[in-house]
Amino acid sequence: MTDTDTTPPRTGWLTRERNGIASFADLTRILLAVIAGLVAFWQFNQQWQIENERGARAAYREFLVISMNNPEVSRPDLLERDATPIENERYFWYVNLMNQTFEEIFAHVPEIDAWVNIAEIQIAFHCGFYLGDDFDPALYSQRFRETVQRIIEDDPLGYCH
Repeated sequence: MTDTDTTPPRTGWLTRERNGIASFADLTRILLAVIAGLVAFWQFNQQWQIENERGARAAYREFLVISMNNPEVSRPDLLERDATPIENERYFWYVNLMNQTFEEIFAHVPEIDAWVNIAEIQIAFHCGFYLGDDFDPALYSQRFRETVQRIIEDDPLGYCH
C-alpha cells in the first residue's frame, strides 16, 4: 500500500444527506408552527363565540327579569287601551330597553337563529310601537332596522295593523 492512495473515504448516508435532512427539519418546524397557529386561532374563535353567547344570555336574562317584574308594561296591547301618561312612559322605556337588548344580541350572536327568532317574536308583539312616532330608526343598527321593517311588512302575529 502506498501513501498516494487517492480514493475518497467512504461516507455514510446520514453524512451525505445532512443538508436535505436539515432542510426537511426546517420545513417540518415551519409546518408545525403554522398548525399551532391555526389551532390557537381556532381556540380563540371558539372562546370568542362562547363569550358572545354568554353576553347575549346575560342581556336577555336582564330583560326577562324586567319583564317579569313589570308585566303591565310588557303587554303589547298597552298602546290599544287608554293608558295613563305614566304607563305610556314606562312602556316607552320598556320597549327601548328591549330594543337595546336585541341590539346586543344581534351584535353578539347574529348568526344564531334561535336568538334572532326570539328577537323577531318580541318585535312582532310590540309592532304597534314601531309604527308610532316614538320609534326613531336612526338610533339603531342597520340589522335592527331591517328586522323591524321585515316584521312590519310580514306581520306574523297580526299586531302590525
